[in-house]
Amino acid sequence: MKTSLLVEAHPHSHGHLVRALLRIEGEARDDEQRVPLNLSLVLDRSGSMCGDKLEAVKRAARDLIQRLHPSDVVSVVAFDDEVRTVAEPGTADDQAGLTHALMGIECGSTTNLSGGWLQGRALVQQHHQAEGVNRLVLLTDGLANVGITDPETLRRLCAQALESRVTTTTVGVGEGFDEDLLAGMADAGGGTSYYIERLDQAGGVFEEELEGLLSIAAQNLTVSIRPRDAVAVATVHHSYPADAGPDRTLRLSVGDLYAREPREVLADFLVSPERVAGAEPGETELPVVDLVVEADVWKEDGAMERQKVSLPVTFEPGKGAVSHPEVTKVFTLLEAARARREAVERGDQGDVGGAALSLRAVARVMAAAAPDDPEVREEVEDLERMADTLEAQDAMHSMDRKYMAAKQRLYSTSRRSSGDRLSRG
Repeated sequence: MKTSLLVEAHPHSHGHLVRALLRIEGEARDDEQRVPLNLSLVLDRSGSMCGDKLEAVKRAARDLIQRLHPSDVVSVVAFDDEVRTVAEPGTADDQAGLTHALMGIECGSTTNLSGGWLQGRALVQQHHQAEGVNRLVLLTDGLANVGITDPETLRRLCAQALESRVTTTTVGVGEGFDEDLLAGMADAGGGTSYYIERLDQAGGVFEEELEGLLSIAAQNLTVSIRPRDAVAVATVHHSYPADAGPDRTLRLSVGDLYAREPREVLADFLVSPERVAGAEPGETELPVVDLVVEADVWKEDGAMERQKVSLPVTFEPGKGAVSHPEVTKVFTLLEAARARREAVERGDQGDVGGAALSLRAVARVMAAAAPDDPEVREEVEDLERMADTLEAQDAMHSMDRKYMAAKQRLYSTSRRSSGDRLSRG
């Protein structure tokens, strides 16, 4: 696990604004060192999945299974109003007929989402890997309308599973599913929430999840932010589950760390004028906050080790304003995520015109902040396209809401490559 820190500082009416970008990188592993997987695919086969939708999902699931290592454990659950175990947990040697059984899944009736999830969790726990990845992938195109349907109860179940090191990833298909429910389950369960807008994206989503699993470097990654005296945490721009601890400590649950994609935390801190004025003689660098990064990291021999890294954030008031282009870029991209979140909120209130205006306003600011950066330019174009789409509507279409909410979540949790794959451009 490698960490790096970039710091900006700007004089502020209330002292100094210090903006810190923490980047955490996982180390790549070769095939012989890869972490063993214990995976359960939980697939919705309710009536709304009939036809091309179910066939596309089955093909994507089949391709994922075929890319697993022969020693990996996989199980498959299919659910409608009833729950059926299509494949008990096993390795490739145990499951010669798995592909045939998977492709033989047929659609049924209503959606017992909780029953499917509970069965998937039970199957993962049967072969729990103490030093491996235990993951449940839940895919649905509908609403939970049989069994446990209360969102808070479902989120709590995912959080309880995470305590026993079983993580939950969710995949929503089309326009009928509850994106807030699936995102909440994934957040509570330490996984990722994906959106399949078009059927030809199904394979890419499963591939994205598998690539992450194959390159996983650490789990249970947390970042604790401990401000010094006369310093306040103004804003954490990334969106991770957070808990307040003693001594004003803020603890962020960042989740899994992949070798192919670093995780980031961008945060602003306000340093009071009294802290600057009270600096000791000769004290040029003032401490702002202490960042503590912790994670369960896999070592070269396959064993897991809890690692802890402490990073002090400091700044030099005498230097005046200090900027860094990479910090500016990350902040600018997170502004796009904020704009999408605000647009969704305005759309939910029936203010589609206001949603479009807020997207355009942020797009203009982003274009001016980083005019030559291709990634920023692509986000600006996406915001402008969505503004055009919303201006032609009397009410926000459910698929536009899902698209913006999904991109916002992925960018806000430093999963930019997944967000790029979702793009409509």
